Amino acid sequence: MRAGGAVDRAVMAVAGLGLAVPKFVVAPMLVLLFAVTLHWLPAGGWGDARNLVLPVLSLAMPNIAYCARLTRASLLETLSADYLRAARSRGLSPARVLLSHAMPPALLPVIAWLSPALINIVTGSAVVEQVFGIPGMGRYFVQGALNRDYTLVLGVVLVVGAAIVLINAIVDALRRAMDPRLAATA
Repeated sequence: MRAGGAVDRAVMAVAGLGLAVPKFVVAPMLVLLFAVTLHWLPAGGWGDARNLVLPVLSLAMPNIAYCARLTRASLLETLSADYLRAARSRGLSPARVLLSHAMPPALLPVIAWLSPALINIVTGSAVVEQVFGIPGMGRYFVQGALNRDYTLVLGVVLVVGAAIVLINAIVDALRRAMDPRLAATA
């Protein structure tokens, strides 16, 4: 709502940093900060919910950063639309204009971006699994390829392919539900 302000610049700077630093750098830095230095979280392994915090954070950071930038750009474009000026002139509260009239169309590009983002998380987890010692599909895929276990590699590829199809179907259904123009063409 306050583009160019101090909070906006700070959030976009952090988002730019989140986009610039790759996962294989973020994961060890998170371990160093939260596990080794602060002793707040375990450094790796597979057990309770505390073990999931660092791997999930390292996988999600670039996507959260991109989502923040995409949402900001889309919302800024939507806020200048004529129908929002009309909603404001009818006396609707700023919160109602933002939540009911501006956010749904502004989130359409974000929803369209969800498909590649989720696929990136599913397929790009091998490094994070290795850093945190998590038995996951990416790790099994790499081990299968190194051990020439073609059955395992083929199985992982099929499961990942099915996950990609499922993610695309869910995101397309969500887009159809949010955008009446897409629902009319289906």
